Amino acid sequence: MKASYSYLLLSGMMVTGCAMISTSQSAYRPPEASGLVGVRPYPTPSHVCQVIGENDLTIAYLDDAALLIGCPAAEFGAISDQMGDGAMYIDQVGDWILLSKPFR
Repeated sequence: MKASYSYLLLSGMMVTGCAMISTSQSAYRPPEASGLVGVRPYPTPSHVCQVIGENDLTIAYLDDAALLIGCPAAEFGAISDQMGDGAMYIDQVGDWILLSKPFR
């Protein structure tokens, strides 16, 4: 399931690459609007992805060997960057894609 989602996500990005939403338009709602706890932008303050904190929606996804990251579902480039850097698709919660990025 994870591999097929990754393939579909990357295929969709190739087809819609020219129609991606600009991050400066803020075309997505904050993680809190989807019931998530946004901790801080990831990997730097200027990025749209966020470290996601623990709550009832995320407790099953937390791992002491990985960082839970959320990216707006509309931000294909940001999701692709994180997956290219080793993050794996976990789930979609509201407007946010959850990714697990191993520390090691």
